Amino acid sequence: MARASSNPACDGLGTGAFDTASSFTIGAINTTLPNANITGAPIVVNSAGAFSDLSVWHLGTWAQYSYPLEYTSIALVNGTLVITGDGAKPARADTVDAGNSLEWASLNDGSSVPTDGAQIYCAVSPPGNQGSPILAVNGDTDSFSLCQTSFENVVYYKAAPDRGYDFDSCYPVKLQLNFF
Repeated sequence: MARASSNPACDGLGTGAFDTASSFTIGAINTTLPNANITGAPIVVNSAGAFSDLSVWHLGTWAQYSYPLEYTSIALVNGTLVITGDGAKPARADTVDAGNSLEWASLNDGSSVPTDGAQIYCAVSPPGNQGSPILAVNGDTDSFSLCQTSFENVVYYKAAPDRGYDFDSCYPVKLQLNFF
């Protein structure tokens, strides 16, 4: 399921840090209010836009994304998040800066190499493996938020005002890996 890491993105996250795991979904655990269940609000990969040469994807809540899912599985491969789905074009993880969403890009010609994506991700198992692992980006597990855009709730890293989403709607979440 998971492999320990020497990836710099895992530095400072303790002995439970790993950068490789397969076949999981992500749940958003609200850190300020009670959660309806232990797996969190389902998070899916959905469209963030399309251009003439590429399509961009990001993480949002399943509850507000009513379109068929193209990418149905997520894996952590040597520190990059790899998204896959039947018939989906290969997509590569982008870097993540403060105030932005976690994104992937797929070239319309299908030439993206998913494992060449940004190696900035890590997961951390709680002490004694008591509970599900939590996702980290840039060595940080504590700076994710769900924020409302015009169409959906999207996961942002270090949410900030004046970034094109409703900053007042943002609330902090942990991104939990749910294995199937």
